[in-house]
Amino acid sequence: MRRIHSFYLFDEEINGGKMIFLSGPRQVGKTTFVKGRLKEVGCEDLYFNWDDPYVRREYARNPHFLKAYLAKPRKEKPLVAFEEIHKHRAWKNVLKGLYDLHSAEAQFIITGSARLDFFRQSGDSLVGRYFPYRMLPAGLAEVADDFHFVQKDAKFLSAPGPGGYLPLLQRVPEKPFKETFERLMRFSGFPEPYLKAREEFSRKWRKIYQSLLIGEDLRELSRIGDIKGIEQLLLLLPERVGSPLSVNSLREDLQVAHKTVVNWLEALKKIYLVFSISPWEGTLSRAIRKESKYYFFDWTMVKGEGPQFENALALGLLRFLCRLNEQGAGDFDLHYVRTREGHEVDFLITYDRKPLVLIEAKARERSLTRSVSYFSRLLSVPCFQVVWKLDDAEEHPGERFVVPAWRFFALLG
Repeated sequence: MRRIHSFYLFDEEINGGKMIFLSGPRQVGKTTFVKGRLKEVGCEDLYFNWDDPYVRREYARNPHFLKAYLAKPRKEKPLVAFEEIHKHRAWKNVLKGLYDLHSAEAQFIITGSARLDFFRQSGDSLVGRYFPYRMLPAGLAEVADDFHFVQKDAKFLSAPGPGGYLPLLQRVPEKPFKETFERLMRFSGFPEPYLKAREEFSRKWRKIYQSLLIGEDLRELSRIGDIKGIEQLLLLLPERVGSPLSVNSLREDLQVAHKTVVNWLEALKKIYLVFSISPWEGTLSRAIRKESKYYFFDWTMVKGEGPQFENALALGLLRFLCRLNEQGAGDFDLHYVRTREGHEVDFLITYDRKPLVLIEAKARERSLTRSVSYFSRLLSVPCFQVVWKLDDAEEHPGERFVVPAWRFFALLG
């Protein structure tokens, strides 16, 4: 499975020779991606996994062991990959020394999951030496292996250019995207369950995956001892996807303190089990200001067409905006909008903290909601109602569009 990161991650103009820190959920394909790149550039021997005792012994015997590897003649600038190096007690100093010594003659990529992300943010010995990147579950273009329609910036949402938005959508062919999107919705963007495409395997994989995150990553990254409480929280979260999450309601259901629920939610975010989007306040005097929405990185954990599709769209938009931010295209962020009177649109993309476009998720409904019209007029931005079970796009007055999900996701990447 080819990943969209291959088009920009190793671009010297983007990363400027700094170390690449690639983090993301477990089993999302980081190792496969890095090994594939090493093979492409003839550097398979420059992959070092710190879980391998041989690698640890080699470094212990000779901290300058990399010199011999880099002395070999190669066709282009060598790529050095370190995986799980954060398990070394002094890993930041190790990387700092190797990078300072060899940055002119080699490019470095460091991979890991939640622990790398967590430990990276503590301390400052590597400041100025790396750029962080994230790999999330695969998008439609990646699983379809067709990147012809992926948009390089957000202009297609706010200013589609000559011909408008609909011709851009109509160029996305039904094959392979429509059928592939249905498979993606059914099995998620995690490579293994998607490629196996079997319900029995997917259920077993999901159960073991969740146990791994809670049993290993959660214990290592937090001091939480009430694992049963976390498991109970995970049973309650799927039914709350799509709505602002009330911590007080969870506190009452779980019979624990408010701060405990907040700490548990933050821990689940650290291990890449869930992510959240906050409400946008901006100039909306009647906007709610506190309650975030929570979504899963594996949307198959959510039941019901509507909430599951909203979760998938949230992740698709997050992946798209991460890519734009990583490429230096600007400061993009993802929010939702809701007033105290109940007007709500699922997603608002902002650029430099200003509203750019509204996006509503619907499983089947093609009629524009009143909230879409309300916020579109109030914020003076285009609005897209993305519908799962739909084939043809529609344009309505005031830059409001109803669009098929499989075509829309093909543009996101």
